[in-house]
Amino acid sequence: MTRYYTLVTALPNLPPLAECKQLPISRIALDKRLTMLSDNDLLQLQLAEKLYHQSELSLENLPDKPLILDWQRKLEKITSQPIRERICSRLEWQSLLAALRYRQEGRIGPESFHGFGRWTGIIRHNWHDPLFGLDTALPFLNQLQPLLSKRHSGELEQQLNTFLWKDLLFVERSFQFTLETVICFVLRWGLAEQHIKSDASLALDSFKRMSEQLLGTPAITQHLESAFEELS
Repeated sequence: MTRYYTLVTALPNLPPLAECKQLPISRIALDKRLTMLSDNDLLQLQLAEKLYHQSELSLENLPDKPLILDWQRKLEKITSQPIRERICSRLEWQSLLAALRYRQEGRIGPESFHGFGRWTGIIRHNWHDPLFGLDTALPFLNQLQPLLSKRHSGELEQQLNTFLWKDLLFVERSFQFTLETVICFVLRWGLAEQHIKSDASLALDSFKRMSEQLLGTPAITQHLESAFEELS
């Protein structure tokens, strides 16, 4: 097993996800440090990133059976079992949330759902159960379901990413100066990047709503109309 003492010590500390307002290292600087990886380990990292941080388009196409099979084939190329398990966990949660969303929107039935991982059969069998009968096995699901019901997608994403962050951090701290350490750090960096972008998007949406509400009040409307009359 290759030890990456210099690389790991060169990686900055990532603050807790909720406190992460700015990345402590840019992607360009991070990639420069990652050149210390062997060619094979760098390929492992790149494959892990692509599988863990799926594009929105891929997740929208989740019922696509060929897509699921493609994930499974690529996962077989991940040599580290702990990393493979982290990726599987991520994809399973995405599949579960997708099933809840599709059922809520009435887009598909259980026979058309092709999710990823251990819970797919249970989801199909218990399609009409509020939480697919998984609420006891997955207590965290009870926290996410109300956010999905209220269509608070931004808050739901933050809750899930915090859960995944802790999962990655546990594994990262369980290994010392190994490829697992590096991959978990990079995957957490990706979650931090998503969090910052999501925070900015939520702040912009909030500002727009406040602006619309403010502009819709009679006093503001009357003031603006008077100002436009003076200008004309």
